[in-house]
Amino acid sequence: MTSKLTLIIVSLFIALAPLLHAAEHSIKPGDNPQAVMDRATAGDKLIFLPGLHQHGLTKHRSMLYVDKSIHIELSEGATLKLADQTTKLEAEPEITTDQDAGKKLDDLEMGGRFDLIKPCIFTIRIDSEGSEGGADTFAWGVFESADNPQGTAKLPLSSSKFAETPHQRVPITGDWQTLAHGVQIRFGSKTGHNKGSTWFCTYDGPVAYGIRVGHGRQPDYIENVRITGKGTIDMNATHNVQPGFLVKDINACVLVHGRVRGVLVEGITMMDTNRSVMCYGEHTGKFLAGGKTGPGESFDAEDITIQRTRTINPNGAAYLLGHPSFRGHLRNVKCNYNYMETGVTSIEPNFNLDGYEVIGNVVKSGGSAIHCWRCSRNGFVMDNLRIDDIKGQHVVHLGAPRGWESPEPPLQRNNRNLLSDSVPVAVSHAAPFGRRVLVSDYGGNKVAIIAADGRVEWEHPAEKPQDVWMLANGNVLFSHLRGAREVTMAKKVVWEYTSPDKTEVHGCQPLPDGRVMVVECGTKRLIEVGRDGQIAREIAVPVKTNNTHDQMRGCRRAKDGRYLVSAKGDRAILELSPEGKLLRSIKTPGDPHEVRELPNGHLLIACGEGEALLELDREGKTVWKLGTQEVPNNPLRLISGFHRLPDGHTLVINWLGHGYLATTAQFFELNEQKQIVRQFTDHARFTSINKVQVLDVPGDPAKDEVWR
Repeated sequence: MTSKLTLIIVSLFIALAPLLHAAEHSIKPGDNPQAVMDRATAGDKLIFLPGLHQHGLTKHRSMLYVDKSIHIELSEGATLKLADQTTKLEAEPEITTDQDAGKKLDDLEMGGRFDLIKPCIFTIRIDSEGSEGGADTFAWGVFESADNPQGTAKLPLSSSKFAETPHQRVPITGDWQTLAHGVQIRFGSKTGHNKGSTWFCTYDGPVAYGIRVGHGRQPDYIENVRITGKGTIDMNATHNVQPGFLVKDINACVLVHGRVRGVLVEGITMMDTNRSVMCYGEHTGKFLAGGKTGPGESFDAEDITIQRTRTINPNGAAYLLGHPSFRGHLRNVKCNYNYMETGVTSIEPNFNLDGYEVIGNVVKSGGSAIHCWRCSRNGFVMDNLRIDDIKGQHVVHLGAPRGWESPEPPLQRNNRNLLSDSVPVAVSHAAPFGRRVLVSDYGGNKVAIIAADGRVEWEHPAEKPQDVWMLANGNVLFSHLRGAREVTMAKKVVWEYTSPDKTEVHGCQPLPDGRVMVVECGTKRLIEVGRDGQIAREIAVPVKTNNTHDQMRGCRRAKDGRYLVSAKGDRAILELSPEGKLLRSIKTPGDPHEVRELPNGHLLIACGEGEALLELDREGKTVWKLGTQEVPNNPLRLISGFHRLPDGHTLVINWLGHGYLATTAQFFELNEQKQIVRQFTDHARFTSINKVQVLDVPGDPAKDEVWR
């Protein structure tokens, strides 16, 4: 009897565990939000209730530090505000030297006793090189503010303008030399400098953050953080001394730093700060001139979405995406449909940013609206509107300081200055595809059926879906980032698998016995899940890549039970026996996203951002290839999938993320001579289509009758 009761209790606990795990924590004004965060577990939700939440700084110089998967909601009427006089003027300066990568000597020291009267930025510039044994000379000036002077920000009176050097031709003595406000400088050498070498020395306040996700060098990824709501984060720069605009660490309402993945910032208002949102990685290597980095470990951030937020910051900036003084990588960032009022640059795609969207923003800026800066690449900038600008300034600017790699020009469409640019002529819709298809829209977070005439017959929400299948019973099976799901046309969920924390699912396949094979990254496994939602079989996959997001994509089980693995990060196809033994590894000229064994024993491989689409015979010889530039007027950006049809035609999916949104057709049908039979383009309703199944071709995917 006791054992039976124990079994019942255990069963109840297992059934209720998900409900017990996800908890909501209400934070009232006066509560300590960091204490609430520390008590919460991954997956919980923190709700700031209406009222003023005024706090000083806690962990890692923030009002609230996040180190786990969490949902933070700022309710309407809730304001998270930095307390008055939390940060004060400090006597320790910071020298900014990486604005100028052309120095022969970088040997300036700061000393003396700064008088702490007001923030200052000193500019020191070599204005002549000594000859015949004479010393080099320098010029200098002091800007009595630490705020960015470029734009409409209100600045205090100063004896000189920023970067102005009224004191000229001062010989370098090699000893301490007095400037102003008690500040002294010393050069290590009297000669050997090159003319034009520049240093900025800032006396300002210490850094502060509102909500900070990651401290930069956390060893494990912090994943799935949501910061949403209709409340406000106020860094209260009016009653605090904030860092100068040139220093390494500057204030932000939200900071995403280091190994962080899957962040959503949505709906909130941000104000009175250096920046509203900043995102960047971290690197341990030595910083070299021009943005290069010596050997070390990179702590990268990725998959960050900032949307429908407001920035009201008339004396500062808004969104900084990448940072030259940290130098880790930042990948796949969306900064879309936000409203901002700033005194200086509003949106700044910056250092080591790879793959970004800046779409549909409304910008009122006293400086640049969108400034694409050093070493940013694979960007797409579309439908942004600059308002309240009578000067007729451009919406998008590009640039880099001397000695730095220039940004890769982003693809630009329909960016307008409201008061000076004409309204674009509407473009007619492309012709319908002409065949009924089922698609997964990774960027649009949905799966959908599109009729032959272009109508959307049916759609269902899905978080970053990849594989999608129309089953023989008329239901739709699809993978999404957190698992896999089967739904009816009435949108009823009839089967589901949810993956563990810190994993990602990037594929699924229906099997003849009713099970579903799921491609689970993080655990590095293929699993076969029964109709009861339980794992019936598990195959460990010997991928070498440790980055969860890059481990695998579309994998398939062959008719004889072998497993074909698209090892994305390893850039290889792995063939495993039914028992999971590695039979062979086939190197691919790219990061494979789908593999399928055809009835003739050949392998068809979508090579991602590599050399497009390959067909290999049983010996591994290439018998058919579609190169990246072989389809007229349709460069292949990332081949994420295919559908080989019985008549020999091939449907090719051209995934348009990573900076290529809305640039070309999303998928097309080719005949055996690689000629376009038909193509699909609908950028208004679909973002980045990942997989497609043609529905007017009969076949049961569970019986290996659909070749994709």
